[in-house]
Amino acid sequence: MNRLDPRARTVWRIYAGIGIASGLVVCAGLAVAIVLVDGPTAVWLVPLIVTVVAGLLWITALVEIMYRRWRWEVTNVEVRLQSGLIIVRRTVIPMARIQHVDTSQGPLLRQFALSEVHFWTAAGKHKIPMLADSDAADIRDRIAGLAQVTDDGGL
Repeated sequence: MNRLDPRARTVWRIYAGIGIASGLVVCAGLAVAIVLVDGPTAVWLVPLIVTVVAGLLWITALVEIMYRRWRWEVTNVEVRLQSGLIIVRRTVIPMARIQHVDTSQGPLLRQFALSEVHFWTAAGKHKIPMLADSDAADIRDRIAGLAQVTDDGGL
């Protein structure tokens, strides 16, 4: 089975950093509110410490575990996905069930030249995240061909 692009770790760390920064903003707001009502200033230290410790753990160990666990494979008859942090989830999607496939890319992924391949079945949406742009386009086209998904409009 294939791994995600190695740049996925960096992107996930940036996402975690954004989450940590958000948590720190909340802690700062809590500190200001406590000071304004003349409360004990040490109360905001607990959320601050929890946010920093959890963020550092996420950025270091957990991102690495996620990267090592994520696997994907496209065969002629199915797409296999494996992901998870503590609980490893293995999913097999038959090509005959795939109804739609596309790629997407947000601003951060665009900066790293990464894309995600999304595909839908009647049961829901699945994705292969953090692939190099050219690989994502090739995989999207391969899944579309194998699943016999047609392009109704074309751009």
